[in-house]
Amino acid sequence: MKPDNYTTPPKSKLGNTILKLVKLVVAIENKKGPQMNIDDHDYRWAKDRLEYMEEEGRRLSKDEMETANELWRVYG
Repeated sequence: MKPDNYTTPPKSKLGNTILKLVKLVVAIENKKGPQMNIDDHDYRWAKDRLEYMEEEGRRLSKDEMETANELWRVYG
């Protein structure tokens, strides 16, 4: 549940992060190839964060941003 003083950030502020997560998801798919399991941990993590942002309009936490950066270093 969101606190009373919570406001959803404007879509434009989330847009760049959403685009970067889309690139990360695609990079993971391309690196792992067609044999990738849909339940792959890295893929699922990135896909879930993308869905949270798109559906709920929430921002990533600092830890989530650091994890995304680590994944980009591996798959990007």
